[in-house]
Amino acid sequence: MKIDLSKNVKINNFSEYIFWSYKKNAILPVEVVADRVILYGEIKDMLLLMKLVNKESIIKVLKKISDTGRYKKRINFFEKIILN
Repeated sequence: MKIDLSKNVKINNFSEYIFWSYKKNAILPVEVVADRVILYGEIKDMLLLMKLVNKESIIKVLKKISDTGRYKKRINFFEKIILN
């Protein structure tokens, strides 16, 4: 079952360094998890994100990140490799 943007996700299955400022068993909004995984996660974290969160929600987060004008290589990689 995939989670939409209005739900929360446990962070304990992702690399610890992505969420270093949170408790290890924290449950965060999907938007926060997707943002941090896209920007700072390893490929295994990105693939896990794709399994947990629906594609439309991830695309919304990618658009939000893209609108900042930063992280172009990271966004391009995620769109071209992970989403396809």
